[in-house]
Amino acid sequence: MTNKMPGTAGLAELEAVLDTYGADRTRWPAPVRHSLSGLIAGNARARQMLEDAEVFDRLLDQAPAASREELSSLTERIVAAAAAQPRLAVSRPPSVVVPAPRRVSRQQSWAAAALAASLALGILAGQSVSIDSSGVASTSGDTAGSGQVALFDESDDALLSEELL
Repeated sequence: MTNKMPGTAGLAELEAVLDTYGADRTRWPAPVRHSLSGLIAGNARARQMLEDAEVFDRLLDQAPAASREELSSLTERIVAAAAAQPRLAVSRPPSVVVPAPRRVSRQQSWAAAALAASLALGILAGQSVSIDSSGVASTSGDTAGSGQVALFDESDDALLSEELL
């Protein structure tokens, strides 16, 4: 927020702040107080709104406070009225709401197509590689060892550890 607000927007914001926090500017959040200070200083309508809010605050301060008995009695009356109010009964189950189909953008459809193509290529590549009993992968048409993932002996494990370092 800035000090140079358009007249109607600034007055609308001032009205909202006065309705929310009252005329006592110490109750206003600091950024709001700072942004509205220029408007109040430079706009006669804003000053009038602040003065009216101050009068209203003083009037509210003079109102008598309700006693505990009055509040308790009011609470009991509200609860009794709510209990006496007829309830809305549903005679049939609510219908199933089916959401409208979501529109897909062209960019989203291209991304989905690329993901589907990469999945298909990955499956195809995975099907074409087979691993024989010695743990060596081959791309031949022989699929006898295709159920095996990999076979390593302990020397291969040592080599992998050295490569990772």
